[in-house]
Amino acid sequence: MRWPLSRGDQEATTTECEDSTVVAMYGNGLHVPVLPHTIVPILQRLRASATPDPESHFRVDWAGIRTRIGMLPWAPQDLAGTTTDRLPVPTDGYRSEAEEYVGLGLSLINNRDSYRIVEVGAGWAPWVVMGAAIAKREGKSVTGIAVEADQLRAGWALQHAQDNNIDVRHVTGTSQAIREQLSEHSTDMTVVQAACWFEETTLQFPKLTDDDMGGAVSTDENAHMDYRGAFFDHVDVPTVTLETLLAGDEPTDLLHIDLQGRELDVILPNLELIAQKVRFLAVGTHNRYVEGMLQENLLKREWALLMESPCTAVFDGVKPSLTGFTTQDGNQLYANSRFRDADPVVIRQR
Repeated sequence: MRWPLSRGDQEATTTECEDSTVVAMYGNGLHVPVLPHTIVPILQRLRASATPDPESHFRVDWAGIRTRIGMLPWAPQDLAGTTTDRLPVPTDGYRSEAEEYVGLGLSLINNRDSYRIVEVGAGWAPWVVMGAAIAKREGKSVTGIAVEADQLRAGWALQHAQDNNIDVRHVTGTSQAIREQLSEHSTDMTVVQAACWFEETTLQFPKLTDDDMGGAVSTDENAHMDYRGAFFDHVDVPTVTLETLLAGDEPTDLLHIDLQGRELDVILPNLELIAQKVRFLAVGTHNRYVEGMLQENLLKREWALLMESPCTAVFDGVKPSLTGFTTQDGNQLYANSRFRDADPVVIRQR
């Protein structure tokens, strides 16, 4: 169920003091943070009763998801042909940390017979594929959208979906063509080969090596250097907006954004849209400024920060951006107080 803000559609929650001073308030009284002892129970609910054959080239995890290890150059290649029943706490060693799995697990609990997930900066779309596979296993209809600017990685996303028996289509073209295709009837999952941005335009994206998952868009038409100070050839890429990705009457259960430092360019112009449409927001963070700005802008709009792992950086030498100093990405997971159909583990008991 969708609920309005307790004080109407204001930009931020405020409280009026006795002396008529208006004080901004942060957070909400509905949600409680995810505490360490609740992580394992949340992840256990994703466990598959039976797992598929890993054959010679897949890693099969506790949730029954098959990952083609040879497709991921940074992953330990000896994982190919193996199955694990171990929960990814604190990490799984090739995909991500427990925080991102928790966000996915919480988003799968709703009061509908459908599930909707959007992953922006998707790479091989691990979260859309996992969310779609588990939701289908639970008997729900699925809408999954993975947005990836790089052609090779968009191909990985298509392959990963097929490896897990997800019906998938590939959408390319101009911004207008992408918008029109997304408005049509879809399969379970759509891979959009584009960059997510606050407007429909053309940006530049680096030509990356297979093992480099750190690509980010540039607004410089003559871009040669990326945010890390590395030099790449760049190609033109069309953009798709959150307005297009979140369109329709159905809420999006999880919006996962990982844009290598460009998160604020997409999120801040769309704060009200996200508040109206998104139940859980997971953001991969790449500098401390992004982390602080997300807290400042989301917490005072009655979102709750359920979990976070700050990014780490080594400020050595000279870089063209703050993100260039980052050595380990961070994560933030937010819950929207406008939606009350959440797991009781994150609802305050009164």
